[in-house]
Amino acid sequence: MASVYIHIPFCQRICSYCDFPKRVSKTIEIDRYLDALEKEVNLYSIEEKLETLYIGGGTPSLLTISQLSKLKKIVSRFTFANKYEFTIECNPEHITKEKLLIYKELGINRISLGVQTFNKRLLKLLNRGHEESIIYQTVNLIKELGFKNINIDIIFAIPFQTIEDLKSDINHIKNLDISHVSAYSLILEEKTVFEKMFLENKISLVENEVEAKMYEIVITSLKELGYIHYEISNFAREGYLSEHNQVYWKNQEYYGFGMGASGYINHERYYNEDKVNRYIEKINLNQYPIKSKDLISIDEFIKEEFLLGLRLIDGISIKNVNEKFNIDVLEYFNEQLQFLIKNGWISITDKIKLTYEGLFYGNEVFEQFI
Repeated sequence: MASVYIHIPFCQRICSYCDFPKRVSKTIEIDRYLDALEKEVNLYSIEEKLETLYIGGGTPSLLTISQLSKLKKIVSRFTFANKYEFTIECNPEHITKEKLLIYKELGINRISLGVQTFNKRLLKLLNRGHEESIIYQTVNLIKELGFKNINIDIIFAIPFQTIEDLKSDINHIKNLDISHVSAYSLILEEKTVFEKMFLENKISLVENEVEAKMYEIVITSLKELGYIHYEISNFAREGYLSEHNQVYWKNQEYYGFGMGASGYINHERYYNEDKVNRYIEKINLNQYPIKSKDLISIDEFIKEEFLLGLRLIDGISIKNVNEKFNIDVLEYFNEQLQFLIKNGWISITDKIKLTYEGLFYGNEVFEQFI
């Protein structure tokens, strides 16, 4: 079995907070890119059946009907397991009945909507292209066409966001009654519009105490609505945990296709070219569009097991790690684990997991395994 990530780097507009590999879209360039993407997939000749396929971006939902036909040709190169998860990221304003029907033809069974907030003032600050009414119309249309697995991304600790703004967003989630919520605290990334605004004193970041309070509200409120908190930033109804993202958190292998995509195969991480023209140029020379590769040492692999696995609320099985790496993990990380226990950030039974307090100190916990 295998997992695949496909990157569509094009956007109609650049969000203020985003540092993902992306380009403002041009139709001709997208067509050339999709042709190159098909050639890259063919270079790998994946024979395993896919358990998960994730199309992210960028903004995959901006693809036109004719471009979706090209995407369909690419996806047809894969065979799927009997039970699989196939996700596409979408912006609410791009969704139409015609596109959703094509998504179904492609085999897509999970829609992830980049909502971020329902607040008109904050949506403008984030440079998003939708408003509250469009979100409701989109979710209702997705449900009408039979999609049950729907995720909404939201961001909290946005500059100028209040506690009441966040509570209002959560109330909208309650009204929409969707199966999955990803709730991320805003991070000021380098080379973004927000970083420029911050350096020019046009925005300030939410204070740490307020951010922690917001996270507590997210956790408490979504649990009260019946969501399972299964990863630091992710909440799901029973049976709707993200299978693809768990591949990452469980440190499992996956293929990555497209500009700026990364993959992890045979203990080796590879990173594709992050410029569209360079990516296409390499493909047209029948070369793998890889910019760099890192062979992961056993020590790095064990550290990654903790960096990723501790994000899961269920934690890391001591028995499984010991058998996987032929080590005594309590000895291997004795100093780090004792430090984290002393601070009250982890608990150890048959598993090593974050405590409730540890959820609020994730970065400090992860630093111990870098």
